[in-house]
Amino acid sequence: MKKIMTTNHKFSSKRRDSLLGGLAIFSLATLSACGWRVRGKIDLPYTNIFLSGAMTPEFRDTLEMYLKVNDINLVKSVKEADLVLEIITEQNAKQVLSYNGSGQITAYRIISRIAFRAFNPDGIELMPEADIYLTRDIDFNQANIQSFDLLVAEFVKTMRVDIVNQLMRRLSAIKKLPGKNSSKTTTSKEDQR
Repeated sequence: MKKIMTTNHKFSSKRRDSLLGGLAIFSLATLSACGWRVRGKIDLPYTNIFLSGAMTPEFRDTLEMYLKVNDINLVKSVKEADLVLEIITEQNAKQVLSYNGSGQITAYRIISRIAFRAFNPDGIELMPEADIYLTRDIDFNQANIQSFDLLVAEFVKTMRVDIVNQLMRRLSAIKKLPGKNSSKTTTSKEDQR
């Protein structure tokens, strides 16, 4: 009897492994069908970027990391740069989204926004002032205030990464013509999307 149970256990283990493998393949196929992919390097037409403007240290660190991953040199002066990226504002906020019947807050909206522009070292604007604005809604429970604060911090961190990804895609849309510090760059309307 023990032998039969062991055999059945092995069979069910093999069957479970097969089902899990099939589920994994199905999940990957479904994700790839909807356009999901692992984010890779972004092809930027500039190799030397100067960062300026008002940004939090956390945002600067995230942006610098993404630039370095994409083989972009962060230079210390405008004269060394191919592109100057100015972060005009960076804002993170929390707004009350809803209340319950007792007047207690039940949900918040987390907001992250940056305004930026890009120009060449000669001051010629390559990308006019634009902004990236993200929101996330989050439920609130008065009993879990500490965990809520941690969750908000994690949301802001994730949103910061999303903003940097969008910023990198917009920078990659600036087409640079041959020649250092070329003022003849274009951004097509289709590329700005």
